[in-house]
Amino acid sequence: MRSRWIAGVLALAATGCGESSQTELEVPLRVAGSPAQPIETSGGWTVTLDRADVAFGPLYLCAGAQAGELCETALLDWTGSVVVDALGAAPQAAGSLRGTTGTQRSFMYDLGIVSLLTQTDPVPLAAARRLGGNSVAIAGRAERGAERIEFSAGLKIAQAADTEQGIPVVRGRARTPEALAPGDQLTVRFDPYTWVGDIDFDALSDAGDGRIADDSQAARAIRNAVTSGFPPEFEWR
Repeated sequence: MRSRWIAGVLALAATGCGESSQTELEVPLRVAGSPAQPIETSGGWTVTLDRADVAFGPLYLCAGAQAGELCETALLDWTGSVVVDALGAAPQAAGSLRGTTGTQRSFMYDLGIVSLLTQTDPVPLAAARRLGGNSVAIAGRAERGAERIEFSAGLKIAQAADTEQGIPVVRGRARTPEALAPGDQLTVRFDPYTWVGDIDFDALSDAGDGRIADDSQAARAIRNAVTSGFPPEFEWR
């Protein structure tokens, strides 16, 4: 399975695999954000985002209940990448997932930077290159009374070279199994305000510089939210 992901990424082409009883399937893939809705953090800061771009892809939908090495068969995959304006609610076409019919129980994807068994360092795809080699580019302001912080960050999110090379960085279980059939369409929708809810804006204010450092608490909070805390919604139609 790992070699199949690698070959797919390098060739930028997807092929389905499955049992002979399955039929070939192509599912239009769209990506979208969520309407701008400022939030209030536990520290009493009101946060408004002015930019929230995320590099998304490649994406794999799995038959197994657990993605990763236990995803023995990718029912559908899309080996492209796209920059998602996570503040824009209108869906945009990203391409097509290709594979076979079946029941999807888990998923895995990268954020514009892929890990390959053939290379030591992760490889940025077109979407990440558009964001300066980053997976996430975010900017906004946090306000509390007369206090105001203008903040911004560009963050890379990929497998570390000494961890799980060749496996997508984000993996999860579908909320409900989805039987894939001709005529399906998938929209992957991100909510960027979930990314900033755990930032310690008091510490960011004390630092006196709204530029979020790569090794800061704010950067860790964003990475954790993007990769594990708040996955995007998978909207099937």
